[in-house]
Amino acid sequence: MKIVSVLFACLFLFDSGLTAQTVSDYHPYKAMSPAQLQKYRQSIWDTLPAAVGWVNDFEGLYNPVQENNLESMLQHLEKRTSIEICIVTVDSNMVADNKFDDFAYLLLKKWGIGKISKSNGIVICISKDYRKIFVCTDFGINKYMDYDEKYRIINKYIIPSFAKNDYYQGTLDGLNAIIKRIDKKWKHYN
Repeated sequence: MKIVSVLFACLFLFDSGLTAQTVSDYHPYKAMSPAQLQKYRQSIWDTLPAAVGWVNDFEGLYNPVQENNLESMLQHLEKRTSIEICIVTVDSNMVADNKFDDFAYLLLKKWGIGKISKSNGIVICISKDYRKIFVCTDFGINKYMDYDEKYRIINKYIIPSFAKNDYYQGTLDGLNAIIKRIDKKWKHYN
């Protein structure tokens, strides 16, 4: 009976996560007063939009073909390695500039990116408005990619294309570099 109760509680918690704020509740960038903006950002923080897949393009940086290509790459990586990578683009209405990195970490934890037993999740958070990218990794990724390697990938593969306003190419190049790095280390650890 106790096992059934625990199972029911787990199913309830899992189900309640699926009823979080839906993407349709997200409002793209619009002008707001400072008070409205603060209230809106707090509502986003408190009730995150639901993840719609491995690519969550709230800022509208990718066309559907590009988004599907990235989604396919991420699905393939997860099936092959169990490592989960989520790409999230956010506009400046969603989060304050000084909370951007914290927001990526919040998404990693609240959306449950990565396998719990392996802590192997990555969130690539991008904001065109802020001209920022943050690669947030759970501690299980450290054996595949350390802090310096993350920032080398960002500077070498992502930023050059972003500087030309080619967000898809920068994301694709960065993702390929991350996957290549994981594959190289994967052989060693598995």
